[in-house]
Amino acid sequence: SFMNKLLLFISLSIFSVAISSSDAMDHSTHDMDHGMHHDSMHSAKMHGPIGLMGDHFHKKGESMVSIRYMKMSMNQNYIGSNQATDLNIIQLPNPKGMPKNLSVVPQKMDMDMVMLGSMYAPTDSITMMGMAMFNIKEMNLKTYQPMMERKALGDFSTKSSGLSVINVSALFKIYDSNGNKFHAQLGLQKDMGKNDLLGQALTPMGSYSSIFLPYGMQIGDKSESALSAITYTKTFGLWKIGSQLKSKHNLKNKMWNFGDSYEVNFWSQRDINNKSAWSLRFKFQDIQPIEGFNENIKAPVQTANPLNYGGQTLQLGIGINIMLPKGSIGLEAYKPISRDLNGPQMGMNWGMQAGYHLSF
Repeated sequence: SFMNKLLLFISLSIFSVAISSSDAMDHSTHDMDHGMHHDSMHSAKMHGPIGLMGDHFHKKGESMVSIRYMKMSMNQNYIGSNQATDLNIIQLPNPKGMPKNLSVVPQKMDMDMVMLGSMYAPTDSITMMGMAMFNIKEMNLKTYQPMMERKALGDFSTKSSGLSVINVSALFKIYDSNGNKFHAQLGLQKDMGKNDLLGQALTPMGSYSSIFLPYGMQIGDKSESALSAITYTKTFGLWKIGSQLKSKHNLKNKMWNFGDSYEVNFWSQRDINNKSAWSLRFKFQDIQPIEGFNENIKAPVQTANPLNYGGQTLQLGIGINIMLPKGSIGLEAYKPISRDLNGPQMGMNWGMQAGYHLSF
């Protein structure tokens, strides 16, 4: 089952960390000076994999700004853990009434995000962090006849873009000694994205019509959420390992909101040389279905049903961080290795993130 796979991967992660830890201990005396240099401010593994947020804190007076670009691509529908064909999907009931069954099937979706971030440490114990995200979404869909032979009528696409969220957080240092760092994050997120966007859709009747875009194509849900996380990292010689538990919990919404989410990350990093480090990361995510609904969203497509959102995914990411004269750049690519989605729903095929940090 999905949970068995998750436990297996967590066990393998811990096992690989134990091996790398004993390997590092073997080299610790030889690398003592080297290790001291690598634990310093200017090691490429000071930042975790670029896909992580709030993975490190700063010393008093230090600041950092960052820009990140993230892309996610989807081209396959799933029901639970199983792939679903268009034929499987158009036999499912349409909960909103006419036509009786689903008639429009998503084929491909691309999401592009640009994130602007900043960090500042007023004291050694507290680092303030802020982020704004801009989203671009595009989905290609295929429309089928509502009855009889259910022939394909044609394809169409919908697009949306805009500022989606801003958030502010405080990172609280709990422990920092002998290469062990432990801190907590508490924050608030305000969803700024539009939730009433319209688009042109090819209807099962064969004509184009202006409709309220389904939930997944809206840029936001106008909600406010609490953010929380705890992060632990350990550095020894050339290696760094880390784990992070984080959650997003909805506080209030307008009509509807994307579901609460919970996330667990395990990662390890190793210096390649004094300017670069590679990383390996496991990310487990559990997202709840949409809460509430908008009565204007009622197209005969799976994305118009609030229950067809969320689920559990386990992803594997591989990344690299490279130091520059001013700051650092990071790149990470990731792919799901297991999923159990509330569906029918499109599942991510692959994702990537690139970013630049400037510290001063």
